[in-house]
Amino acid sequence: MNIKYLWLMLFLLLNTPTSIAKQLVVTEILPPYQFYQENNVLSGFSLEVMEEVFKITDDDIDLQVLPWARAYRTVLNKPNTLIFSLSRSLLREKLFIWGGKLTTDFDYAWGLKENFQTPITQLEQLRKYKIALTNLTSTDQYFKQKKYPDVYEVVSQDHGLKMLILNRVDVIIGMKNPLKARAKILNLDFDKLKSIIPITPVDLYFAFSLNTDKKIVNKYREAYKEIVKNGTLTKLKIKWDVQ
Repeated sequence: MNIKYLWLMLFLLLNTPTSIAKQLVVTEILPPYQFYQENNVLSGFSLEVMEEVFKITDDDIDLQVLPWARAYRTVLNKPNTLIFSLSRSLLREKLFIWGGKLTTDFDYAWGLKENFQTPITQLEQLRKYKIALTNLTSTDQYFKQKKYPDVYEVVSQDHGLKMLILNRVDVIIGMKNPLKARAKILNLDFDKLKSIIPITPVDLYFAFSLNTDKKIVNKYREAYKEIVKNGTLTKLKIKWDVQ
């Protein structure tokens, strides 16, 4: 074989771009922030915000929709992983690298109207009730830290909502919009529910695993700043009627 041909082949091999690893992104189903429409297309406010960010970073995205506990454990343990929509709390502050704030919602304690005729004015009053909490959510972590006695961990808010409707638990915790959307999907009567007492504001973010490359984090933070500055974030909030 001609020596010049061999050198040409070597040059091409050394200078051909290798396949670039996809950016791993994990999320859960949490309407109206990220959910499947009837045509099985993923949609939602947070998804559209992240899509605008991805356009700027120009990364090849590996988006995985997982049960919440699995998504949470993935970002805790796998390098260079992005997660959304993740509520930011004191207990989580040092567990993640925080990217950008998507929106603010509010967690409430919910019960059946028929069971809560007398107002609840303090969180401590919930200690006597059976509470269903989705595993590894910020409220699950909070109530366990406060050592509430009758906490039932469930794999998803769907399970907790069904248990509440069936009177198997007394209280669930959740944000109004996601809870109302879940009730509709499950064909459950949301009007049977009553918000008993507000728990805490919920700031929803996209965030990264602690061992994420700083270059990746900075790239996404800059992309987020750009969609804030150019008004895209505000337009999406108006479109989806979120704060």
